[in-house]
Amino acid sequence: MRVLLIRPSNPSGSAYLTKWGFLPAPLGLLQLAGELLKIEGCRVSIIDMEADRMTADAVMAEIAAFRPDIIGLTIHATAAHTTSCEIARKAKQNFPEVLTVAGGHHATFIPNQLIREGFDVVVLGEGDFTFREIALHVIDGTPFDSIPGIVYRKDGVGVRTRPRQLIQDLDTLALPALHLIDASKYTFTVFGDRSRVLCLETSRGCPYGCDFCSVTPTWGHRWRNKSNSRIMEELLSALKFNYDWVFFTDDIFIVYPNVKQREELFRMMKEADLGYRWIVQMRADVTAKNPDLIRKGAEAGMSVAFMGIESGSPEILRKMHKGLFTPQSVDAVRILSENGVIVLCGMMLGAPYEGISDMLTTIRFSNKLAGAGADAVQFSIYTPLPGTRVFDDAVRNRKLFTLNWDRFDILTPVMKTRVHPAVIQMIQFYANYSFYVRKYIRSKIARIEINERKRELVSRATDFIFRMMPDYIRDMAKFPKELIRTSRLYSSLSKGTGLTLESISELIENSGKIIYQEAAGSTNPYFMISQEH
Repeated sequence: MRVLLIRPSNPSGSAYLTKWGFLPAPLGLLQLAGELLKIEGCRVSIIDMEADRMTADAVMAEIAAFRPDIIGLTIHATAAHTTSCEIARKAKQNFPEVLTVAGGHHATFIPNQLIREGFDVVVLGEGDFTFREIALHVIDGTPFDSIPGIVYRKDGVGVRTRPRQLIQDLDTLALPALHLIDASKYTFTVFGDRSRVLCLETSRGCPYGCDFCSVTPTWGHRWRNKSNSRIMEELLSALKFNYDWVFFTDDIFIVYPNVKQREELFRMMKEADLGYRWIVQMRADVTAKNPDLIRKGAEAGMSVAFMGIESGSPEILRKMHKGLFTPQSVDAVRILSENGVIVLCGMMLGAPYEGISDMLTTIRFSNKLAGAGADAVQFSIYTPLPGTRVFDDAVRNRKLFTLNWDRFDILTPVMKTRVHPAVIQMIQFYANYSFYVRKYIRSKIARIEINERKRELVSRATDFIFRMMPDYIRDMAKFPKELIRTSRLYSSLSKGTGLTLESISELIENSGKIIYQEAAGSTNPYFMISQEH
């Protein structure tokens, strides 16, 4: 049995890679590979189109050389849809016996479209055990109808099987197969040309309900975490691959009531002195209320924290169901910065209920965050991703002016809102670049104290930004063409987006489908917390 796992690229490439030199290792594929290697005689290979700058034709050459029985593509990002389907179609044309499998956020909520466009099986939600079961069925030659949590092709159409239960104990997962990739390809060059970034997860799921987020429907409302001993096992096992950064991919690294467990984990990491600097994603309210925990995390290696602030308008935050207050965000940024942590803030423009004045409020608030210590802000465009409430609403009410999935990259408008999409793009462009200009000017006219632990990283990042300036200028030169493209697409809204009543029904049905069966005896729909400290 030969299995080829592929991380596809977006047509425009990863903005994190092109702008910041940040390309973390493909944890999802490494996790799948670890499960597959439990099967006797199974050979697994991984292709990372982002890391190797590969075209679809180059991937086909690799497929021809490896001759896999199964090809699995993780369509984690909606904008990778087109590339993934192209590979699946070409693979089936050239090797009709190969089984093509799709998984990831995007695949989970549009499975029937992927079946029509070349895939044989779509994995819904968590794929760790599901994919291994698919491989075993291929070996045995048995049908797929007994595998829960998939949509498979039968007589040319997609057939959905019964829902699968969430994995209750994440400690039972195989260790990621780190030996299958070249660690030197996974960089964080904004902080050093030789930086290597490992991805690990300590938990899955999110108990919150932001209307724009596909995390909760993908992983379920249940927040589950690994034990501290398992987390330490993974960190220790990765030492031999010479990574110096660890990106904990948890959508929220600290969630109540696991504060005590995290405190003990930080103690264990500090005592082990592993040498990793690590990156996490945090909520501002939890951060602001636990300054002592943040101090302990920084002492254990926490060096970069990303927080989804989203908006500077309390009214917009309420409509997003974000559950944050703007003073908490300022306090959280200050606490992280004072502890030597680089602070990245995610903010969002162009929500369907947002006006120009709301967006300008968000931009002004980003300056307040900069004053509190925020080092970078990513202004994305509010995008209705499959699986979210806002996607269902946009489809049902025909607010989308394109169904070209390439544009669903959270940087490009795709939806009719209160403000013309080209205007939103112009505001986003101004917001992104003006933040750094103002921050640079502020650093020159006012003496700003920087935590010693943070100073080195800030200096490296500043050098990187100056080296990248020619690329940023080229991006600016391309911007007018992007505005024209958006305006033309938007002007064709009256002609429709190819959404028939049938396709609307299918999109809404799949996007809103409950994909997990509730576990027997479950009493808490939000948390699965290990008792081990």
